[in-house]
Amino acid sequence: MDEISVRGLLLLLVGALAGYAAFRHPELGAAIGVAVIVVALLHDLLAK
Repeated sequence: MDEISVRGLLLLLVGALAGYAAFRHPELGAAIGVAVIVVALLHDLLAK
């Protein structure tokens, strides 16, 4: 796998895990919002 596909897979995995955690524990916030924020931050960190 090249670097881009590994990065994409990592982003999807982390987003899914964050979304699941937020879904199971509603006090963490809306599942979709949390997943989007985590993926966006991770994308920014990996882009550097």
